[in-house]
Amino acid sequence: MREENHTWDELMFKEQYRKYYKILVIHALKIVADDSVAEDIVQDVFMGILRLKRTFADELQLRSYLYASVRNKALDHLKHKSVEQEFLAKSLDDTHASAYSLSIHGEEEFFSEEVYRRLFELVDTLPPRQREVFLKLMEGKKLREIANELNISFETVRTQKARGLNTLRKQMNPETMALLVALIG
Repeated sequence: MREENHTWDELMFKEQYRKYYKILVIHALKIVADDSVAEDIVQDVFMGILRLKRTFADELQLRSYLYASVRNKALDHLKHKSVEQEFLAKSLDDTHASAYSLSIHGEEEFFSEEVYRRLFELVDTLPPRQREVFLKLMEGKKLREIANELNISFETVRTQKARGLNTLRKQMNPETMALLVALIG
């Protein structure tokens, strides 16, 4: 890393990307156990640095940032995956599936995984704290539980929930919004 320039110009980006890419993929792979996901995580971290035009005092700070960011993104991926699997399992349970089944012209009922995919896609667009609150709500946790787990106030959790709902309401169709409200209570 050049001492005189700590911002990410194109040359520096390519240089650091080549230097750290493979080892960071291995680092992510140890957590997520999926090659393509590990590669995506590392690419996301680098793109975030480039997009935000991050600066670093020295290479140690850069390296620390890269490893921590990859680790955090990998853990977020696992949390998200766990929540998705939990909901898929619930959707296959007749007692839950019947609440979200769709009937078209008297034909057989079916459950649309597309609705869940779209729901998770929209929740992923929320700012980090709101996304974290929503994923916990979707796990069935109460506001007080979430406040305790995240070590934030009950009011903050309530505010994040309200702000997230307002944001999502603008992006969701009524059916997806109804599903979200049913899931988070």
